[in-house]
Amino acid sequence: MWIRVTVRGNSMSPALHDGQKLLARRLFRRPRHHEVIVFRVPDPELPHRVKRVAAVAGDPVPAWLAGTLPGLARVPDGFVAVVGDNPRSQDSRQLGLIDCRDVVGAVRGA
Repeated sequence: MWIRVTVRGNSMSPALHDGQKLLARRLFRRPRHHEVIVFRVPDPELPHRVKRVAAVAGDPVPAWLAGTLPGLARVPDGFVAVVGDNPRSQDSRQLGLIDCRDVVGAVRGA
């Protein structure tokens, strides 16, 4: 099953661009390292985000994220850390770890 998503903003630039239409395949497994995923967020204006998986359950919390998650050494089971390709992207530093239950799909070839 596929879902259609439109990229909003430049957080995934240069790989993806504002307004670009994507097809994401529904995931029935845990996200993988470096995979571009679509996930739900509690924002009625932008209910889906598109980001790259930086760390999965069991991985050490990335150094760039450690300061925002004090006392957490590893990514807990059922969660992933995400990052945008653009250095000014909103990512897990602002959004926190992403619950895998909120992941709705993965984008191929991004």
